[in-house]
Amino acid sequence: MEKYKDFSAIILAGGKSSRMNNDKALLPISGVKFIERIARNLERYYEEIIISARSRTRFNFLPYPIVIDEQPNLGPLMGILSGLKASANKYNFVIACDIPEINFNFLEKLMSHSKQNDLVVPITDKDKYEPLFAIYAKNLIPIIEHLLNRGKRKISELFSQCKTKYILMENNGWYHNLNTLQDYHAYLKARNIDSIKATWWRPL
Repeated sequence: MEKYKDFSAIILAGGKSSRMNNDKALLPISGVKFIERIARNLERYYEEIIISARSRTRFNFLPYPIVIDEQPNLGPLMGILSGLKASANKYNFVIACDIPEINFNFLEKLMSHSKQNDLVVPITDKDKYEPLFAIYAKNLIPIIEHLLNRGKRKISELFSQCKTKYILMENNGWYHNLNTLQDYHAYLKARNIDSIKATWWRPL
């Protein structure tokens, strides 16, 4: 399978998972941790996969470069900035670590608009943006730095500062954000995944 050229993938795993009460990046699905499930899917398509995290030790079982935020506790925008700085490619697919499934047909649609735009963001029919499943150009680095220096931490602050393309996410039954344990167990039930098999495990 041919990999996407000129693109890297950045997995954001620096959140505190306060609503989950567990590290959601390490929650298991059928014996595979969330973040490893995402990375395994991505490595079929991307030569470079970067983990943006608060700590290297949490993810040292993964064979991917891990970047730490230059300044802690500034949210996902800082995580995106750190990932973009570490990336070897101009275009980057950014995904949160709590999205267990990826529709690659839709992802290819996002990427097809990347070279004409700085940022390609999905939007649902309820006018809800999904900036943690989006394409970011590396040239956004100085713009993000400027926002953070001004105390602007919301990703939506970036939209008006660059050339942004919004793509309607249709037929999005595959798309899930698992922010709470209720979300997690509901997802397991909906996908008919045995909750007994979805247990904590330690990497070999």
